[in-house]
Amino acid sequence: MTETPQPPPERPEDRRSDAGSAGFGVPGSAQAPLSVGDEKLWAILGHLSIPFFGFIGPLVISLAFRDRSAWLKQVSTEALNFSILYTGAYLVTALLTAVVIGIVLWPLVIAVSVVFCILAALAANRHEFYRYPVNLRFLS
Repeated sequence: MTETPQPPPERPEDRRSDAGSAGFGVPGSAQAPLSVGDEKLWAILGHLSIPFFGFIGPLVISLAFRDRSAWLKQVSTEALNFSILYTGAYLVTALLTAVVIGIVLWPLVIAVSVVFCILAALAANRHEFYRYPVNLRFLS
């Protein structure tokens, strides 16, 4: 008759007091840093999302990846600052359409933001930091 093997003895570090939490908030379960390719991808998406989604894209990227990459944190903070300024300018010009001047300013704000976001995305593709020429630094 063959004997069934005994399981190895349990070690204290194998025990989890948070069974069922899928690893969220477990001490020592820090996520791995991002690769350079992933950093560039998320930076490009953050910059290019500004004309379409305002501050939402850079905010999500900043919150999701700020602990995994110092460079991406810096880039996404710069993009978030510009997107806050862009969203404010967009809303002001949209309101000014009631007084005709907004009809001229609205496409100008959109065109300038698209150009700046494309330049920022190209710099991110080269893994360089891009400072928006017109920006208020709300966050640091």
